Formats: sequence, C-alpha cells, structure tokens
Amino acid sequence: MAVVNERKQVIPAQPVSTAPTLRQQVSERDRLTQETGHYYGITELSLRDADPIKYERFYNKLHAAVLAARESARFVAASPGSREMGECLWGITTPEGDTLAVSMGFLSHTAIFPVAIRYMADNDYDVNDGIEDGDVYAVSDGKTGGVPHPGDFYSFTSICHDGEVLGWAVGINHLMENGAPVAGSWATFSVDTFMDGLVCPPMRTGRKLRQESWWKAIWERRTRASTMNILDDKMRLAGCAMINNAAHELLAEFGAAYYKRAIREVIEESRRMIVDNMRALMVPGTYNGCAFRLVKYEGLQNVWSHANKNTLIHVRASVEPNEKGLMLDTEGSSRWGYHSYNATPGGADAAVFLGMINSFAHNTKVTAGIELAVQRHYALGSIYNPDYEFTSNANLWAQTVALNSIGFNAVSRATFARGYMEEAFTVDGNWGAFQGAGTTADGTSYGFTNFEWLGGTGRGAWCYKDGEPLVWAAWSQIATIGDAEEFEACVPPLFYLGRKLLPGYFGYGKYRGGPGNSAVHWCVEPGKHVALTRPNGGLSCTTSVGLGMSGAYPGPGSFMISARGTNLPELIAEGETPRDARELMAQVDSGQLKVESLEIWKTDCPELALHDHDLFVDAAGSSGGWGDPLDRNPALVIQDLNDGVAPDYAFVSNMHGVVATQNATGDWVLDAAATTAKRAALRKARLDDSLSAADWWKQERAKVLAKDVVPEVHEMYSQSLSFAKFDGEFRRFWQVPADFSFSKE
Repeated sequence: MAVVNERKQVIPAQPVSTAPTLRQQVSERDRLTQETGHYYGITELSLRDADPIKYERFYNKLHAAVLAARESARFVAASPGSREMGECLWGITTPEGDTLAVSMGFLSHTAIFPVAIRYMADNDYDVNDGIEDGDVYAVSDGKTGGVPHPGDFYSFTSICHDGEVLGWAVGINHLMENGAPVAGSWATFSVDTFMDGLVCPPMRTGRKLRQESWWKAIWERRTRASTMNILDDKMRLAGCAMINNAAHELLAEFGAAYYKRAIREVIEESRRMIVDNMRALMVPGTYNGCAFRLVKYEGLQNVWSHANKNTLIHVRASVEPNEKGLMLDTEGSSRWGYHSYNATPGGADAAVFLGMINSFAHNTKVTAGIELAVQRHYALGSIYNPDYEFTSNANLWAQTVALNSIGFNAVSRATFARGYMEEAFTVDGNWGAFQGAGTTADGTSYGFTNFEWLGGTGRGAWCYKDGEPLVWAAWSQIATIGDAEEFEACVPPLFYLGRKLLPGYFGYGKYRGGPGNSAVHWCVEPGKHVALTRPNGGLSCTTSVGLGMSGAYPGPGSFMISARGTNLPELIAEGETPRDARELMAQVDSGQLKVESLEIWKTDCPELALHDHDLFVDAAGSSGGWGDPLDRNPALVIQDLNDGVAPDYAFVSNMHGVVATQNATGDWVLDAAATTAKRAALRKARLDDSLSAADWWKQERAKVLAKDVVPEVHEMYSQSLSFAKFDGEFRRFWQVPADFSFSKE
C-alpha cells in the first residue's frame, strides 16, 4: 500500500522481505547448535552422502576461490608485510560469520569472524542501514569485532542473494603502521583503547565492492604509512571481490537451496573429524601450563600516572580433553591492567587456535568446526576478558603467544605419550619485530614495521632430533623472513650490516632448539628524525613459556642493543663491521668499536631516536630444547662446536658434560673417557645439591607464608588469587591458613 507523506508525495510501497534478518540467523544457529550438539542442527550429512562427488566439488570451488584471492590480490597491491611475509589471509563464511574456507596465511584469525557479525546482528545493521551485495565493512576493534589488535585490519564484504545475506568474504592483513602515539603496528606503551591507533568497530566504508572516497582520507590523516595502508586496503578488497564473484557462480551452478545446506554440512563434517582427531591424539587428563610477561612501565608513563608501574603478567591455562573435544581454561591468569597487553576473548581465541588448528584440522577442512570442538573459559575481569570496555589490546601478542604455546605444548606432550614422535616438539613463542616513524630531510613523514623476525623463527627441538632455524612460525602456515631489501625500502635511513643466525642462541637439551637470529642495522642520514621501538613477545626478561620439555632448557628471551655515537666510519674503512649481536659486543669489549651510549634492552624500551652511524641490533627467534642436556650425544656437541653453532667451549662443556681438545687444525676432538667421568661427576653434583620433595615444599611454603616477594610478584599473586579456581589450587597445594591473602593490607 502506498504512503502519502507531509509534502503530499506518494511513496510507492516496498515489497516486504521474507529473508531472515542477521539477528534471526545468528539466533537460529545458536539455538539449533545448543539443542542438538551438532552445528546448526545438522545430524545427517545428507548432501555429502547422497552425492559425495558433487559435495566435494562444491567445497573445492569454495576453497579454490580463497586460495586464488590470496595468490592474486597480494601481488596486485600490497605492502611488503603482506606481499613478502604473507601476513594476510582471505576467507569465506556463513551468514553468521562462521568460517567455511580459508586461504594460506595466519589461520587462527578465522575464530574471530563471528564476533564482528554477531555485533552487527545485535545492532540490527541490516534492519537499520540495510545490507546489499558487495557492501564493504572495516573492522579493527577487539571488543566489537574480536580483532586481536588494531594492527590487524579486516575487510568484510557481504554476499547477498535475493535480498538475503548468505555469507561474507573476508580479507585480513597486518598493517605496516596504524596511527597510535607509539608509531608502528603495536602501540607498546598504550594504556587504554584511546591510545591504540585506528580502532574501527564494524563500519561500512564502501558499496558494490568499491570503497567510499572518504575512506582514503582516513588512512592519509590517521596513519603514518598511508601509502602502504591504502595498498593493503585495495589488496584486501580485491581478494574479497574475487571471492564474492566465485560465491555467485556457485549459487548459479548449485542453486541457493543446495548452497545453504552445503555450507552447514561442511562445518558439521569438519567438527566431527576434529573431535575424532582429538580423541585419537590426546591422552585424558589435565595439562597445566604457565608463563610470565614483564611489563616495565615505571618511569616511562609520566603523563598517565595511573599506569606508571611495573606489572608481572601471569599467563595460566589448563587443557582438558572431554566428550565434546577440549576445554581450555585460563582462570587464574592476571587481571586486566593499564597497559597494552590485554586481550579480548576474540584476541585470546586468535592465539589459542594457532595450535589447535595446526594440531587437529590437518586432515580435514579448516572451518568453524574447530571452534565448536574447543570450549574456552576466559574469566570475566581477567586479562583475556576485561570487565572494563576501554582496555588497550594494542600489543596482546606479547603475551598471548605464550598462551598458545601452553595449549600447543599440551598437544605435543599428549602425542609424545601416544608415541607420535613427529608431532612432539617444543613450541615457542619467541618472535621479534621493530617499528617506528621518521621524517625525511624534505619533510616527508613515514611509519614502518619490520616483520623479519616475526615471519620465521627457530623451531623447538623435536623429541628425537634438533630443531631448525627460521622454519617455524606458529601464527602462519608459511615461515619466511622476507628479503632485507624490502624492509630497507620501508625504513629509508636503516641499512643492514649483517643478518645471521646467532651462535649459541637456543635452548639446550638432549636435543637443542633451532638457533635464533640477529641483525645489525646502520643508521645513515636520518633526515629530520627517525625513532623506533621493539614490541615483541620474547622481550620481557622472562622465557617465552615457563616450562622446559622433558628436562631441557627453554629458549632464551629476545633482546636488542642500541649503540649510539659510534666510530663506525673507521670500522667501515677497515672492513670489520659487526654483523650480529655477538660480534658487536666483542668489538665493543675489545675497544675496536667505540660507543658513547650502549644499552642492552630485555624489556619494553621507549622510542629510541637514532642519528648518523648509530647502530640498532635485534635478536629473536630462539627456541627450546628437549630432554636432559647430559643425555646429548657427544658427537652432536662436537659437531656444534666445529660448526660454530655453539662456540663457547667452557659453557658447552659444563652444560653437556663433554670434554674435548682442539687438534692442530683447530677442530674439536672428543675425549670419550673424560666425558664419561665428567658426566658422572655432574650427575652426582646434582644429587648433592638436591632436596627431597618434602624438604623443598617446606622451604618454599615458608617463603609463601612470609610473602617476601618483590612488589610485582605480590600484585601478580593478589590478582590470580582473586579467581576461585586458582585460589583453591594455591591453598590446597601450600596448605595456607584460611585468612591468608596477598591482597593489600
């Protein structure tokens, strides 16, 4: 029926849509899944069973579309982080945001897609604003969009048919710079979300697969690396457009009814396979783990006095297999704080599923089925589920990678117990990167992130062999450190003097971890200004994970060195420039390299301004060992000495109990008899220094009762004990009085 408005204009009646709203679709998905225990109530895989060839052809076309999007779009327009490093991903989802297929890339981000769609559904985006085919939405907010941190940026584009939303094409990449007060893609010293940079709740930025004109201005006015960010925005949308087109071709070929049913069956099928994998690989029980992350803000937050303190973050998690799959419980982890290391549940999921997808979706379709098989408990008020909506999550990866390592190591221990040797290795989260901003001599501003030590790290030792360098990245399927020349182009004043594996930089054990890596960057003609920071997870005075595997040592933490005011031109003339952290320190110790200000950073550092001939050295990517170091094959120790992998003989001799001498050519030769005697002596010394478990418990309990700990540890315990589960575990183990508390007096 037509309507006459106050201007006497006749407005034609619009057809009443019979398509379900987003809110209705999300609600129906939740209800059916909850009631039946099967995704969307799918108890029978009728399409697959009736015609498996047609079913697989349907899915293969879906999967091919997202793979093609990645391999095409990142070469159309992209920053080096996306093109070289592969810090990107494309996917296609159901109307509710549940993943159907994903490309290569950082897979765990798929767990976050439904968060943004649920927010859009709860706020009636399709009812109030309307959603048409090819609408483009930007998302970078943790609370409303589930995004891990604002440095990761998402583009959602709608797939509609006959007025109904049937799915979403999604493109993601890690930005080169996201406009926070601390330049780069991780705002290291952010204390709340207002300092996190460009934070977007789900918001429409374009229509018909084209961005609005104003969106380009946002990148130009709100970020320092606008050119790179605009290229990445075009890249994400180009891939989404390819996926949108492929989805419509599928609808035309298979029909809407088949499409709607098939996308539900795909997820239910993969859920079943993943649960079967969990039952086959996991050993029943409780797998506990912990890790720590030091936040060193004291003296560096003079404007935000409430954040001017140091904090020790407790990362606590348990993994328990059950009839539905697995339960991961983080209760007992620290409470949220005024720092950049908080996570939202979506961000925590992005970390947790790094290991879960790789472990359990290896022989099936990577879909939302993995999310249904892993139940998560993030206690309200904790660092993974803040009850304050404005917490910063700008640098959550600096501690959530350790959360992933706890879960991943649980799987590794279980598969080892099952006898699967090739699946059992030490999982580390020791990554590195540096970021910053500058102004060239002509006044051009720029921002940057160097991803090299994020893209490829050392793999931890296997249970039967040594780990390898640079081949591992838990957060990506494709480990690559990229080309040095790409990063030099992004940071005009910084040039590589060296880029090497760092000798001796790994966790020791019967089998050692893969060596970490180091690079030396030389500042040349910095223009008006250049400064950088280091935001990585291993830079915290603590190991990545507070566990060795079967008696081995964890990998050493990351570090960086700033050497300012040097005599580098003299060394260049001599042809003796340092190429890694060891060489730089050796040249400083010998007096060959003169430095006015030498600082070694093992915690968060403020932005460091660099001048002509200043040096910046970074080291990261070390990994842990497996097994008792005294059980290492002496021949492997000798090989490491001769190859220069472990150059310090005195240290190695005491670590492994190996005695060797150098021959006339300088090669190390094993003294087998002396090695046997030294190992026996070291084992006896261990026993002589040891306490019985009962005596150890008594000594440690006395320390607990005295509460004689530094303020950071006192606060950490106070926070963790505020959660009932950890409080109960703590009290039962230490048998403390009922009124015992770490709360402030």
